[in-house]
Amino acid sequence: MNEVRSFVEGGLQDLSVSRTSFDWGIPVPFDEKHVTYVWFDALLNYMTAVGYGVDTPEAKAELAYRWPAQYHVVGKDIIRFHCVIWPAMLMAIGEALPEHVFAHGFLMVRNEETGKGEKMSKSRGNAIAPQDVIDLLGVEGYRYYFMTDVVPGEDGAISFSRMEQVYNADLANSWGNLVSRALNMSAKYFDGKTPELADGWVDEQNPLREIAQGIEGRYAEHMDKLEYVQAKDVVMELVHAANHYVEDMAPWTVAKDFTRIGELAHIIANLLESIRICAHLLTPFMPETSAEVLRRMGAGDEVGTTDLASVCEWGRLVGGVEVTKGDALFPRLQKK
Repeated sequence: MNEVRSFVEGGLQDLSVSRTSFDWGIPVPFDEKHVTYVWFDALLNYMTAVGYGVDTPEAKAELAYRWPAQYHVVGKDIIRFHCVIWPAMLMAIGEALPEHVFAHGFLMVRNEETGKGEKMSKSRGNAIAPQDVIDLLGVEGYRYYFMTDVVPGEDGAISFSRMEQVYNADLANSWGNLVSRALNMSAKYFDGKTPELADGWVDEQNPLREIAQGIEGRYAEHMDKLEYVQAKDVVMELVHAANHYVEDMAPWTVAKDFTRIGELAHIIANLLESIRICAHLLTPFMPETSAEVLRRMGAGDEVGTTDLASVCEWGRLVGGVEVTKGDALFPRLQKK
């Protein structure tokens, strides 16, 4: 925001905060011909909503916690109001500016014939209503799609066919399938519980542990810059590896040999630990689903944790706790 401050200080002389061309609006106390400029009034919401102007200990504590904003997210067509007028207002009252302003793009409709994005229009009949997307994907699938397939800061071309593709590939076939298989095998082979873990399991080398090492740091590096797509890719690398791990290790074959029960325990534990870590990292994308996954695997006490770095360390899985397979998290969508 230093560039914004320099621009406002150096180039902005006067800013009118009232209008006389109409009479609707909040009257200016000292001149009955003026009403408050609607944007000036609207921008005040950002700080008054978190306690500014309220003289109570609770309001002051809330404001101190919430302000200044780390990221001020706006639409790209209203940059002037948020990058010129709002900073000028804050500087005038001696308050801190937001640390960053992030302008997002527009949602376009993907033309399946050309592959290009087109502006939504009721007259063209190509508008996509949010409720229609929720009806198709559910709330969690809706969140996941728009956070991982629409790049923040750019215009995004969306379509129902692309939504179905992402949902089936990432949620039904990969994440949901992994959770279902792992919990089912844990319940089947270990009397409805997570396997009891022998000493040394945490330090045992395996491909999933290697990918999980430092995963929170790689993930946070992208999330801190609102790079949701790249952050998702970090998590899905472990999800895909875990699915391949199931096929490579073939636990159903290992389970037929009672002398290999310890090996089987380690296989299932590695899968469950990968799922536990991924559930935490996917919480911003699908909070309800992540909480449900943790509860099903007996880690409900971890729901809502704020110490992500600690909880994502490999080896936090608890053995001998009840697991529940439950219904499919993301039933596969059929082509319509």
